[in-house]
Amino acid sequence: MYVTTQLIHLRKQFGLTQTDVANKIHVSRQTVSHWENGRTYPDIQSLQLLCDLYGVSLDDLVNGDIQSMRGKLLKRGIQWQIFGILICVLFTYLSLISMRWLPAGIAMMLVATFATLGVVLSITLITKTRSFELNTYRQILQYLKTGEVAPNQTSTKQRTVVIIFSALLGAVIGLILTLLIGIYLLGWSF
Repeated sequence: MYVTTQLIHLRKQFGLTQTDVANKIHVSRQTVSHWENGRTYPDIQSLQLLCDLYGVSLDDLVNGDIQSMRGKLLKRGIQWQIFGILICVLFTYLSLISMRWLPAGIAMMLVATFATLGVVLSITLITKTRSFELNTYRQILQYLKTGEVAPNQTSTKQRTVVIIFSALLGAVIGLILTLLIGIYLLGWSF
């Protein structure tokens, strides 16, 4: 954590011991040690006292940790959204297969519901990742592994071609899968 290194650095810069810091902000030496070792995080009142003691702003003291926490929350959200999209695709095809046992109207409503939910999740994922300039699948995977955004090395024209090709490929695969399900499981004939 960023704040732990900051606390150690500032304490040494001012030539203070953990006991000195503890006495000045009215906590135990062990509490200061826990903060510096990353076992616990100072509460807001202690952070304000530390800022006053060292003459730094709260933003300077905890900014790195805020970015780290925001990154972890975003990472977790992206993972859940990708999982939700995959579940929607699975349930869309299962709903299509259910036409064998359910009336066609009900099965089509299920297909439409899961497909719409999947599209909504996809759009929110795209907007969330675009705000952090995560434009390619490779960048999203890199971010999920490391928490850092890798620079994009492709031009806008190349990205547009890749997006169009990917969309067409996805549509063709989806159509083929739907036809295979329809012909072999639902008994469609042409």
